[in-house]
Amino acid sequence: MKRIEREKVIRNAYRSTILALTICCFFLGTVLVIHEAAREYEVKVLEERLEAKGVVQNDEGLFGSVQLYLPEEICVASGVTLELYNSQLSSLGERIGSYNVKWTCAVGKNMYRKFSITGTDELTGTYPLIFTIFDDNGAQVAKASTKLRIVPAVTDSFSLLTIGDSLSCDTATYERLNELTDGQIIYMGTRGVGGSLTEARRGFSAANYRSDTGYTEEEPIEEVHPFYNEETEDFDWAYYKESTGFDPDAVEVFLGANGLSEDPAENGDNIAWIVRNIHKEDPKLPVYLVHTLYPANQDGIGSWSSKDGYALYGDRYKYEEDQKVFDLMLYLEESLKEEENLYFVPAGMCHDSAYNFNTVPVPVNPHSEEMMEVPDNAVHPGRAGYRQIADCLYSVICGTKAEWEQ
Repeated sequence: MKRIEREKVIRNAYRSTILALTICCFFLGTVLVIHEAAREYEVKVLEERLEAKGVVQNDEGLFGSVQLYLPEEICVASGVTLELYNSQLSSLGERIGSYNVKWTCAVGKNMYRKFSITGTDELTGTYPLIFTIFDDNGAQVAKASTKLRIVPAVTDSFSLLTIGDSLSCDTATYERLNELTDGQIIYMGTRGVGGSLTEARRGFSAANYRSDTGYTEEEPIEEVHPFYNEETEDFDWAYYKESTGFDPDAVEVFLGANGLSEDPAENGDNIAWIVRNIHKEDPKLPVYLVHTLYPANQDGIGSWSSKDGYALYGDRYKYEEDQKVFDLMLYLEESLKEEENLYFVPAGMCHDSAYNFNTVPVPVNPHSEEMMEVPDNAVHPGRAGYRQIADCLYSVICGTKAEWEQ
């Protein structure tokens, strides 16, 4: 009898153990299902973010490191030829030459190193524009798309004030803008470039405009630039307007070349702060934020020197400098994406950094009579470069001017 009861106890304990193990397995299975669902959701979110940046999965399911960037729309004014250079809208830089690329659009030219489009009245309209990168096996590496808008030319008179650095100090930009608008732009500022007024200062960064920085590069000498308010100890658009009397129809902000860094945050935050300060005083004032230019090739970067013969960019190389420009462009676009009455001007990707820098002939080596062409400057292009900047700015103005005239 005792043996039967003992067996019954053992059987009940065994059943209880099996039941407990079953419950545990069910619970662990539920946890694993929930964990897997959460992991799949995280992967989906990551895929969406990477896809938005132009990063896609390859056949092995691994994410590539290639980033592409195209603005939401690209405006091309009638009468203007605008070009987008492959190496300047990708994190690959010049390494994009190791890939196969393709532009897809109903208009324009899908060329080896660029997409080229000439605006005409007959082509006025909006077209999808797609840029795709493939590897040697034909597998898609990355893709980005935008809207290409060919817009009518605008020649109505308006006033423009430029806040910039040395890239806004060349007469070729203003001469080209005058050609395109039939001389209808009224330039404002306390300084002059040729016959055009401006607020461009050589060597200035956004940080300089936010501090009590003087200017001694050229006449007139300034103890402190006119945007600095001693009471607020910062850039102050309201103070500038009151002290100078200038009240433009539009503002161009062309900064970023000075202050470039591997981390774009400080430079980008200072530029964004200036834009927001302008809109704090004038919320409806259109601001055209011009993305800075990519530098010359490695020969131009490594050869650029001061009048005394000291290397200016001696420790820098092309890929790293290109990445700084690309990252700053992305940082500004992300930081200011919600800012109203702000228009980005994609001059960085529309300027031909491969051919726009003036060159000088130098021997290929000290004892050779054979010569090679080397850029004489790493940052400042020749006249063709400044004219391309003007074409890009003018096109964006033509595509947006109706919005700020309402």
